[in-house]
Amino acid sequence: MESHFLIYREIIPDFDDFLESLDQPHPSHLRVNRIKTTSDVVIERLGRYKARLSPLPVENGFAFEGLEKPGATLEYFLGFYHLQGLSSMLPPLILDVEEEHSVLDMCASPGSKTTQISAIMRNRGLLIANELNRRRLSILKFHIERLGATNVVVTSYQAQNFPTKYPDRTPLRFDRVLLDAPCTGEGRYRTVLRSDEAEKMRPFSEKGSQIMSRYQKQMILRGFDLLKDGGIMVYSTCTYSPYENEMVVDFLLKEREGAEVVPFKLKGLKIEQGVTTWKGMVFDPSLSNTGRVYPHRIDSWGFFMAKIRKLSLNARKPPEI
Repeated sequence: MESHFLIYREIIPDFDDFLESLDQPHPSHLRVNRIKTTSDVVIERLGRYKARLSPLPVENGFAFEGLEKPGATLEYFLGFYHLQGLSSMLPPLILDVEEEHSVLDMCASPGSKTTQISAIMRNRGLLIANELNRRRLSILKFHIERLGATNVVVTSYQAQNFPTKYPDRTPLRFDRVLLDAPCTGEGRYRTVLRSDEAEKMRPFSEKGSQIMSRYQKQMILRGFDLLKDGGIMVYSTCTYSPYENEMVVDFLLKEREGAEVVPFKLKGLKIEQGVTTWKGMVFDPSLSNTGRVYPHRIDSWGFFMAKIRKLSLNARKPPEI
């Protein structure tokens, strides 16, 4: 299956190092849940199990070793921490959430980013966690309750039609929108390869990415339309395919006036720029402001992130004459 990744040779820097990283085991990461406790408490409590924690370059994030069953400790069920890869912690950090905001997480399960956002908001404001899949919905609710995220309202609608099949009729508008879109999951390859899911892993394909891209384009349009003027949306995936990443954001820029890709920085993390050309396709130059996470740069999953602002009517550029 690794041969599939050869199609990305031209866009992934130090490609041989990238391929080598796919054969390495994924490290174990967790996020301390500041709603319920502090990092010092978690370090001390998990130390009783002989676990060794080392800080990641993000607030409340830790790598750990020596914890045999991290999802079966008393501290886990008390909601003191959440098992979450470093890459997964990044999209909420660039969303610029404030405590009083109204926030929509369009595809929320299993709840890692939802509960992280809730913690950033200090359990204030309003956070809507939407998940269509009924089985995944129960997982989402479990983690929201376990982690004590009380400012969350759970809904179950199609993301591309949120909150109804007549989306133009809703007055809902949000300060922030997170669309961590369903994707082909190429970035999770090194994780799934060594898990119980390995036998269920479907072969990656370019056609599969193209099909998935159609749904992602519908979702990103809806997410942008639900933003207030001046609001921010983060679009993210755990895949490498430009069909599902830059092409989706480029589609939004073409379809919606006032959409602007905003640059971002995350201190201590080497994030590569998004691509602006691929296979003869040319994307908007601002796509270089998006970010790509590669496992040979950051020891975690592969990820893509785009930070998008909805310009107010007065801030939009006048048409050229």
